[in-house]
Amino acid sequence: MDEAIVLGAGIGGLLAAAALAGNGARVRLVEKDPLPAPTDRPGPRKGVPQGPQVHAIMKRGEVAVEALLPGFREALVAVGGTPVAAGIGMKVYEGGGWHPQRDCGLVIHTQTRALLEQVIRGCLARFPEVEILDGRRFAELGVSADGFVEGVALRDGEKLSAPVVVDAMGRGSPLPAWLAANGWGEVPRERAGIDIHYVTILLHQPEAWRGRGNAWVVRATPPHNTRGATMMPIEGDRWLLTIVSRFGDHPPLDWPAILEFLQTIEGEAIHDLVRDCEVDTPARRFMVPEAILSRFDAMAGLPVGLLPLGDVIGNFNPVAAQGMTVAALHAEALGETLAAESDLAALARSYIARAVEISETAWQTSVYSDFAYPQTTGERPADLARRQHFRRAFRELLESDGELQRLAVHVQQLMLPSSVLARPDVIARAEAMARG
Repeated sequence: MDEAIVLGAGIGGLLAAAALAGNGARVRLVEKDPLPAPTDRPGPRKGVPQGPQVHAIMKRGEVAVEALLPGFREALVAVGGTPVAAGIGMKVYEGGGWHPQRDCGLVIHTQTRALLEQVIRGCLARFPEVEILDGRRFAELGVSADGFVEGVALRDGEKLSAPVVVDAMGRGSPLPAWLAANGWGEVPRERAGIDIHYVTILLHQPEAWRGRGNAWVVRATPPHNTRGATMMPIEGDRWLLTIVSRFGDHPPLDWPAILEFLQTIEGEAIHDLVRDCEVDTPARRFMVPEAILSRFDAMAGLPVGLLPLGDVIGNFNPVAAQGMTVAALHAEALGETLAAESDLAALARSYIARAVEISETAWQTSVYSDFAYPQTTGERPADLARRQHFRRAFRELLESDGELQRLAVHVQQLMLPSSVLARPDVIARAEAMARG
């Protein structure tokens, strides 16, 4: 496979281009937004309305990006990505209390999404095989009579030829509708109505906090509490503060009302930290009415060579902070599949199966938390009550077991599979605690 087209230059599209180019393909990356020059100050893009909100890439995602684009981590830190030590610098309120402060052996990096994209674009620029066509919009997919991808047509009339097209256009991708309209069938979907509303504001850090890698996460305790918040250090000695609620309780946009909102969330830490802060950038709102898992693996057929990636497969509760990491893992899977499969049809089957499996794992983690609220719509898992009971008991175990907390943080950051927490001794202890 010598040529490929990637649709969408967000995190997933950029990393897909790196995976393809790393396997010898010439890549044309099509993006509807005009992209900033490398020397421009990074800022939100019109085509990414959620861009100004809180974004974090988990440690496993960071590892995948570094493997696809060596030098990424160093470049990120050089322009303001802030190291935060999980377990010490990252303070988490969950289940009615703050997690114990212990060194869990992982450091993540926090920054705005715009800066992260700019650094990844800079690393990708080292690949001469990648050409970015910005300010261009997808119109339709070209497919041969025998069902193989031939390329894409753009709205300006230009046609691009390639046997592989990666759809990284995100949750609003027009390709699923195009497939349905052109006889390929509807993409089966699982849905959960989560009705999340969140508001983000950028603040100048007080001088005493500058240069310190501290972040705060307050997870609302269901079913009665819906309000939470996340605050992380970002480039320019600033804090990015996101407040969140759901089910008609809309977070406010003006600063005095945000301070009042912060007084109502659990933990009572963030309000005192920010009450005297200077606002850097006015607040912006975004909403996610539902979480969706698109089962491309269950379709009777797809054009051979069409490869979905990132949010077009699964978009979840943003509070779970899984989206960018899942996109990075999709790109990693794409690169590995390209290296292992020479037949295009086999490549597509293998990659799509792996990508959906990655998204399904993230989906299950997210919706088990979402369904703790009775207002969440959708098909509830049959073992929901048992899992929630176990989760509450497990949270209590972390208070006295530092090794278990270390493992839990590695699982949360996707560095270890959840099976490491399913040891018989851990299950027995949690069940005994749950019985009281």
